[in-house]
Amino acid sequence: MAKIFAFLGEKGGSGKSSLAHFFAHGLGSLPKSIDAVVVITDPGDDIDQIPRRYYVVDGRDHTQLPVLLKTLDEQSEQLVVVVDGAANRVAVDAAMDKIADLILIPFTSAYQDATRAAKHLGRLPRAVAVPNRWPAHPSVKKEANELLALLPPDRVMGPVQALGKISDILHPLRYSRVATPLSRPAQGFALEVLHRAGIHPFDLHRRG
Repeated sequence: MAKIFAFLGEKGGSGKSSLAHFFAHGLGSLPKSIDAVVVITDPGDDIDQIPRRYYVVDGRDHTQLPVLLKTLDEQSEQLVVVVDGAANRVAVDAAMDKIADLILIPFTSAYQDATRAAKHLGRLPRAVAVPNRWPAHPSVKKEANELLALLPPDRVMGPVQALGKISDILHPLRYSRVATPLSRPAQGFALEVLHRAGIHPFDLHRRG
């Protein structure tokens, strides 16, 4: 069975899409690459089929999403399925809670984002929060880190620093430009997520 990771959350703009693609890009950029596919679930998003280090499939029809995920789940034990969740889709969140190996809830350094992430953790007991676009300036970072006290410390991953070009990973015309510069930070993020799920990357390498 494939490994399933879902980036969820009711708040738009928290970075679900960019981190979902960032994670998949990191898996595909490892020295021994891991096959990954991002499932787009937001009906408002476009689907592009440009060459990437991972695959993108259309899951915007939520009535067909269970069938799509089942098909992907049965393809290979080495496949990583990354669900790019849409905002305010409680039904999708609940379905992912039943089947995902790990649910990730991105949130920014805004108080409202942090409190909503805490509520998500309460509703999704197997989820972890991901501080996203975290500031690097010492004084701003200190204030942002105070928000982490609103969440259970054992259910928060290390902060993902603000990367100027991470949003370009979604852009079909800019992806090729940022693919190499983003490789190293994306690899680090991918390995941290796998570790959090208790999955060793060697178990996902192509065999044969």
